[in-house]
Parts: sequence; structure tokens; C-alpha cells
Amino acid sequence: MSVLELLKSEKSGEQETKTTQRPVYTPATDLYSNEEEHVLLLDLPGVKEADLEISLEKDELRISAKTSATQTQGELRYSEYGTGDYRRSFILSEPVEEDKITAVLKNGVLQLKLPRKKPLSKKIEVRTS
Repeated sequence: MSVLELLKSEKSGEQETKTTQRPVYTPATDLYSNEEEHVLLLDLPGVKEADLEISLEKDELRISAKTSATQTQGELRYSEYGTGDYRRSFILSEPVEEDKITAVLKNGVLQLKLPRKKPLSKKIEVRTS
């Protein structure tokens, strides 16, 4: 299965900027797959664990997070980093082991591991009449 088949479609939170005062960012994401699992890496600079929410409902994986402004002394002269919200959601095209999903946030990068659901196989006994 190719990487593109995992995500049938992708939704972004960009539209929500108009209804909130804070900007909404779409985190850059990398997706890796192997036979055992899918691994998503999302860039979430400035996000603390307590400000991160991840949910999976049916086949929609949703990630949302908030950043907080850092308090520093002095006058701000130049800034390229802004506080705001991160939102991203994905529609999964294949089932995953929901109870085995892991999430680790380290150094501004969220690593989500989505173990593939193994197909159930059942041996059917054949009897003669």
C-alpha cells in the first residue's frame, strides 16, 4: 500500500482563522509506512503536552494544539514566530489498532504511531456429511 492510499483525503483548519482571534496553522507533516505501522511526524513548535489533543473517531484522526506566548524582558524588535493554534485532520483509508496508538511530543515534534490492524483469519473446518 502506498503512502497516498493511507490518507484518502486531508482536512485543514485554515478556514477557522476567520472565526477565532488567534491564527490557525497547519503543521508540516511527514508520513512513513511499513508493514507493521504508519508513523506521522508533525511539527508543533511551542506546544506543551497539556495543550495537545489527539482524537480518532471512526476513520478521522484529529490533531489540535495551542501555543502560548513566552514572556521576555525588553521591547520586541523583530519576530518570525507567532502564537496560535495548530489543527490538522486526516481520513484513514485502512483500519488501525486504536488501543495501540502511541503519541510522543519531544522538541516540538509529535510522533504518532498507528499500528496497522491485522486482518482476522479464521480457519473453517470442512466436514463431510
